[in-house]
Amino acid sequence: MDGLLSLLDQTASVVEGDVIDLRSESSPRTGPWTVVTLGNVRAHLGEAPRELRLKQAGGLLPDGRQLVVSHVPRFVLGARYVVFLRNTGWSLSPVLDGHAFRVESVGGREVLVGPEGGLVAGLGTAGVRWTAPVFETVELQGGRPALRAGVDVAGLPEALAPEAFVALLQNHLRARGLSVTGAFREEPVATASSLSVPVTPASLQAPTMGIVPSQPERDVPPGQP
Repeated sequence: MDGLLSLLDQTASVVEGDVIDLRSESSPRTGPWTVVTLGNVRAHLGEAPRELRLKQAGGLLPDGRQLVVSHVPRFVLGARYVVFLRNTGWSLSPVLDGHAFRVESVGGREVLVGPEGGLVAGLGTAGVRWTAPVFETVELQGGRPALRAGVDVAGLPEALAPEAFVALLQNHLRARGLSVTGAFREEPVATASSLSVPVTPASLQAPTMGIVPSQPERDVPPGQP
């Protein structure tokens, strides 16, 4: 199975929405979670309500430190995103393999920015294609990243606007006779309290020693831990 087919096979919906709220929730049993609320949601593929809660492992601890979990995308309050939502069970994030693309305006045109700061440039059998990083990555506080130093806006590589990216996705699905299926699950199938992750102080000093999960979120069939 090629990368793009695998991506589409695990997608419940592709939505676009504004980040209208970011907050941390924590309890001794489940540990910290960051809850991202998307408003004005529009489903490009599949179905979705007008408002979505994306619950992700990690966030502020009661003592002010921050639990940082790898492979979990960071969102910017007030920004607009195109997000792939899983149709499988999950334990870290309902966002499929970090596919949460921020909409930015660069040189008078809208582009999609990936988690490492590259621009979405196309689709292929391997999945989404990126340019080299153009923006800084999202910091722990969730501030809007700036363009990288030395980036020439006039000389930026070709990148896809949200509408063009969605149209390309739809064309790939039609060409293969496929559609996205399944349901998005708002709650995890297991808590993150048993995960080994590094704790980073809120002051953004270097993380304390810990074990960072080295593999992306694995698919969990419904009903299994």
